[in-house]
Amino acid sequence: LGRDEKVLTQLQNIAFAQNWGFCPNTVEEIKARVRFNTCDPEGIILIEHQDRTSAYNWTLRTGNNRGSTGTVSMTGVHPDYRGRRLGAAVVVAGMSYLIDKGVKGIELEVDADNAPAMGLYRKLGFNIFDAAVWHEKKFNV
Repeated sequence: LGRDEKVLTQLQNIAFAQNWGFCPNTVEEIKARVRFNTCDPEGIILIEHQDRTSAYNWTLRTGNNRGSTGTVSMTGVHPDYRGRRLGAAVVVAGMSYLIDKGVKGIELEVDADNAPAMGLYRKLGFNIFDAAVWHEKKFNV
């Protein structure tokens, strides 16, 4: 924690800067989320290349009477590192972490317009369970 929270915040903000509806996070917001009871800081996987953090996978775990479920909360790749299969590598690392913790299944949400992510998750064996439609109206203020 500490330095990693700042690095994670910066990477998340740059990785999702061009995504519809993304609102940049502050270090304080990320620090608070890392401390949720469903989050284990060891379940936030960072990939580095030459002392530069290039990708991350943030996992969570929840439990109920049917067992433990893992969630891929966020996966991001720095724009300078896209196209190098880091997304696949970091998601597989996150999945491995969750499986080692005994989850019975893994869930995630992805923007249906994010074709690279949709393709990656299909290749990794994820099936579409449900879909949501988001609406937006912009105002010229």
